[in-house]
Amino acid sequence: MANGFKLITVLSIPIYINYTWFIVFSLVVSTLAMNYFPQMGPYYSPLAQWGMAFVTAFILFTSILMHELAHSYVAQRQGITIKSITLFVFGGIAHMLGESRTPRGEMKIAAAGPALSLLLSGAFWGILYFQDQAMPASPLMAIAHFLANTNMILAIFNLIPGFPLDGGRILRAIIWERTGNIGKATLITSRIGKGFAIFLIIIGLWDILQGAFIGGLWLIFIGIFLQQAADEGYRQTLLHRALSSVTVRDVMTTPVIVVSENMPLDRIVNDFFFRYRFNSFPVVLEDRLVGIVSLHDIKDVKKEEWPYKSVKDIMCADLPDFTISPGSGAIEALNRMVESQHGRLVVMEDGKVAGIISQRNIMQMLKLKADLSNT
Repeated sequence: MANGFKLITVLSIPIYINYTWFIVFSLVVSTLAMNYFPQMGPYYSPLAQWGMAFVTAFILFTSILMHELAHSYVAQRQGITIKSITLFVFGGIAHMLGESRTPRGEMKIAAAGPALSLLLSGAFWGILYFQDQAMPASPLMAIAHFLANTNMILAIFNLIPGFPLDGGRILRAIIWERTGNIGKATLITSRIGKGFAIFLIIIGLWDILQGAFIGGLWLIFIGIFLQQAADEGYRQTLLHRALSSVTVRDVMTTPVIVVSENMPLDRIVNDFFFRYRFNSFPVVLEDRLVGIVSLHDIKDVKKEEWPYKSVKDIMCADLPDFTISPGSGAIEALNRMVESQHGRLVVMEDGKVAGIISQRNIMQMLKLKADLSNT
């Protein structure tokens, strides 16, 4: 997911395209141009078929993006931050920082996507219904026919009751509301989702044996992706449950070992990185935080230049990127460390360095909670 580029921003949400998206986009365009539209209208010119295929594929992936935006909009209304939406080889995914606090809220978020896809399908069926021209004679009708069907299929596929599909999230919300246990609800729907994934893999293998190599391989890849997503979704739910009430103050380390911005790099390496074996240190000037220096920053400098370069020459000075308040949640801290690739965040309170939090601190808290739950 990290390999891609930002396309646009919608509803204050950055939209990214992963490079794998171009694979499926090219596959859809070529399939439409060489197979679908020649059957719908044999008299279309080759140029018209490829033009129609490109337009149709563009609208199809816009529909997928709108599906994810529907989820994101409802989530934002519940106060959930949407970091980004990424289009990739299997469609689209919204990166939500957090989950709904109630079953009904979860159900609304999950249902928004399929509802939007059904609405789009209905709109394209409406074009077919109200058009006077015969379908084979009109490129518009051929395009609308394909998009009506695919949006309907997208909605139905996502309503399959297996996590992490939207139908699985809806079923999870129902079980969660009845049992009051989101962990149990996620476990049940994750198993259903893994069962459906295995079913897709088996169907894909059967298709390959029958000679439909591309279609079968595609089903296998989708099945593997869904199986991994089901496992990851269950782990994420357990993680959120365990850390839901934990704040940065609960797990941060004090006192903090800091370095001066004027220290040469060779001294930092010998007296701090080798001695304390942390991957980064806060940088201060007269007790004021001015940056952070990491092992990665030093590795980018040639060793023979270490005595002649100081910390301020290589440190990261973007304070919001690596600082956090003690009242923030541990989940937020963990998400930020993973996303920014900073192994540690500096905890700031009243303008001063109050502590430091690392992924190790959070993992130790998780281990403690797991050990106590087993006693």
